[in-house]
Amino acid sequence: MENEKSTTQANLPEARRGVSRRDFLSGAALAAGAAAVAGLAGCAPQAAGEAAGEASTAGGDTMAATGAMQTTDPSKAVWPVVEEVEVGSAGEGEIAFVAEPIAADEITATHDVDVVVCGLGPAGDAAALACAEQGLKVVAVEKQNRGNYNSATIGGTNSKLHEHWGMTYDTDAWIADAMVDNAFQGDMTLFKHFLEKNGEAVDWYISHFDNQNLDDYPLTFAAGDFPDFRDEWDKTALSRSWNTSLNLPYPPGELADILAGILTEAGVEIRFNTPACQLVTDDAGKVTGVIVKGEGGYEQYNCAKGVVLATGGYEFNQQMLKERCRPRGVPGAWLTGAFGNTGDGLQMGIAVGAAEDEFPQPIMLDPEQLMPYLRVNKLGKRFTPEYEPYGHLAMAIQAQPGTYDFYVVDGAIAEKIDKIWTPSSSCYGPKEVWVGAATSENALKADTLEELAELMEVPADEFVATIKRWNEMAAAGKDEDFNFPGEMMMTIDTPPFYATKEHADGLCTAGGLLVDTACRVLDKERQPIEGLFAAGIVSGGMFYNTYPHNLNCLSHTRNCLMGYTIGQVLGGKEA
Repeated sequence: MENEKSTTQANLPEARRGVSRRDFLSGAALAAGAAAVAGLAGCAPQAAGEAAGEASTAGGDTMAATGAMQTTDPSKAVWPVVEEVEVGSAGEGEIAFVAEPIAADEITATHDVDVVVCGLGPAGDAAALACAEQGLKVVAVEKQNRGNYNSATIGGTNSKLHEHWGMTYDTDAWIADAMVDNAFQGDMTLFKHFLEKNGEAVDWYISHFDNQNLDDYPLTFAAGDFPDFRDEWDKTALSRSWNTSLNLPYPPGELADILAGILTEAGVEIRFNTPACQLVTDDAGKVTGVIVKGEGGYEQYNCAKGVVLATGGYEFNQQMLKERCRPRGVPGAWLTGAFGNTGDGLQMGIAVGAAEDEFPQPIMLDPEQLMPYLRVNKLGKRFTPEYEPYGHLAMAIQAQPGTYDFYVVDGAIAEKIDKIWTPSSSCYGPKEVWVGAATSENALKADTLEELAELMEVPADEFVATIKRWNEMAAAGKDEDFNFPGEMMMTIDTPPFYATKEHADGLCTAGGLLVDTACRVLDKERQPIEGLFAAGIVSGGMFYNTYPHNLNCLSHTRNCLMGYTIGQVLGGKEA
């Protein structure tokens, strides 16, 4: 249950059926993102079968003897499905990566620097700042006309801010949750490095802001109706939702410009509207520079220390989503304004021999509605314990027929919502926001359950039986079917009744280039590629299937730590 920002109901896009934590980000960015969403069709079963047949005779990358297809070329991959689902990107982005070698006579200018940081999201900001503070000559290139910063939160386990609020954590339990969340597919050394160094990195990062009053950086779980909440995790949650997130005292929409000012003051040269296109290597495979595209054409930066990839994910690249993510892992809707995220850095790394996360790669997912309202699928049946980490609940929704569900409340929800009002829910906004989302004009409304089932187009007998069963268990105070916390079960028995159709939302892709604890990009033999570093969600090694929201603010803090680490490494200090 990662917590990132609150604004008001007025910022919610009309097309949304529920309230998501990312609805509480920048209203302008989300409105633009909604306009960019493209309804792109999935692959037809016949075409998929034909593609599999072609691939099975392609030669070296296949297992023709067994009939099973393997390929190291993602574009040849075929995902078998039992139900055809749409695979849509967040929009149609402009790809900057250039696969064919850029000829020397196409280069209009050459520059000699120490470091080029490609991308100015939170990870790129931290990397550029950390390198500059080590006395290095740093240039930061950004594809868009400004940086990208979606959330005013940071986290961790052992920063001065956590100490200020009296917080300590059972890190053995934390890392156990982390490894279970990624099905033991993640690199445990990266998680251990995070636990060891995150506080140092957060302290360094926070020290650059003009507000140094630690009281103005509250624990996110204590930022709502539970200001004195100091438990290490929210014990009302079905699984441990860690109280590790902190709110920055700045609107998220302003942070990109605030960081740009800090970078400029530190001596970083920033170039907007200048995408990175291709890495430069020597005969030994060392990365010696990067080619970017400026207003006058291609320019080459020769980098004495290294190139840092911080280019984000590939949410705006439908082809890469189809190749790298299983169809049911790709959400029905996206919440991102990072229009430049087309996988450029990932492709640049692969082109010079980098290894990436095995497929399927994860996507950071949320349910559209964050409250643990009762949920049923298109068959009218419950399918999951509704009070679980957001990523897990979103995956449960994706697994249902049609990849959607309905959340259901009754006419007394305004009074009943107190039963599910917890530290990890109240921090997103007042109760009336969640009541309004569940009873909005997007909701189906009826005076009887049978009539509601008809509007939902679900089997009425099954739906009515599901609600009856739920009410009986709520009265008994125990969920015998899915182990939802019995004390939080609220009956659905007061007309009118409301049901809202819900899909999973995508925040960003979360698979990328493999790295070590020094953020050096690794090749397929797990050896560092000299001169190449990666930070943020273009890097991989930690997540599988989805992002672990219960490890609150792990991603944001990881961005900070990776950038800080790269500065330490390139500055000649111990990482």
